[in-house]
Amino acid sequence: MKKLFILSILFTFVFLSCTDEPEPEPEDIRAYSYLYHFIPELGSVIWEVDDHALPEEQLYASQFSGAVLLETASEEISFTVKHSGTKEVLVSKLFQMEQDKYYTVIVRGSKEEPQLLFREIDTSHPASGNVKFQVMHSIAGQGPIDVYMGGNTADKRGLSDLPYLSLSTPFEVTDYDARAAILVSAHSEEFNQDSVLLSSIYNEMIVTGANYLSVVAPHTYFPTDTLLTFWLYEFPID
Repeated sequence: MKKLFILSILFTFVFLSCTDEPEPEPEDIRAYSYLYHFIPELGSVIWEVDDHALPEEQLYASQFSGAVLLETASEEISFTVKHSGTKEVLVSKLFQMEQDKYYTVIVRGSKEEPQLLFREIDTSHPASGNVKFQVMHSIAGQGPIDVYMGGNTADKRGLSDLPYLSLSTPFEVTDYDARAAILVSAHSEEFNQDSVLLSSIYNEMIVTGANYLSVVAPHTYFPTDTLLTFWLYEFPID
């Protein structure tokens, strides 16, 4: 018996497997998942987790978070993404989840070649005065990228040479640098102003001691949209 609980900004859902006869409820064994949709050309998708469909479509660049109730402390769970219009299966995979751990699940790529990324979330607290980031590169047709925080000198480069569709390992920067300025550029050995893809300054929403997923991606799902966004989502932290 598998059960899925999903909590998002707008809705609360509970999925329960049903049987003919009521059974005593065992103590819950939970793993936690954060779901994201970053496929250009698709305004929304439908998620299924162990064959339970979420009752709401997920819009492009939105976050769903929730908990999978496991039968054992470690279990394979299926994640399936469907086209919200045709209900065609775009991609489906099994992933191993463990009790009390947190996971990122991102559908990305293209509607012709969608991919699922599954990664355990590092929930450790950053050092005092720092902010922790993981960055995903989701700009189709763009080579590797660099991310600078707080300036454009080599010591301000928090991330270098991140390939398309890759998720970086966690890295930390000072809260002052992250709030002052974030620059994303095409990868180069030295900073080149002509290679800047997007910049964001006065990032007052960034909080000291926080843990973030950042996705560099188009602002909307429309293929003609050339405006890029440094999407920011808060991760859990111990």
